[in-house]
Amino acid sequence: MHSAAGPSPHPVADWLLDMALIVGPYLAVCLLAYLLREIYRGIRDLLHRAGQQVDDALTIPAAADNQPGTDTELLNTITAAWNADTRKETP
Repeated sequence: MHSAAGPSPHPVADWLLDMALIVGPYLAVCLLAYLLREIYRGIRDLLHRAGQQVDDALTIPAAADNQPGTDTELLNTITAAWNADTRKETP
């Protein structure tokens, strides 16, 4: 590269600067596109795994109904015993 003052004193530095100005923006755009694609893939994979966990959880059979207070026969027996009139009054 020649300027009005003559040949450049640093031709290698000038060439590197030219390459950075010509190729640099292209590389920056490529790097940005790559990073965005990787972020998109990560989010997509995360959502896929979460959906798979939900599907797996929905296919697990329900546990037996043995929690306290859910046995209706026992509840009816206790209610009948509680409400039974056991007090005998003599007139």
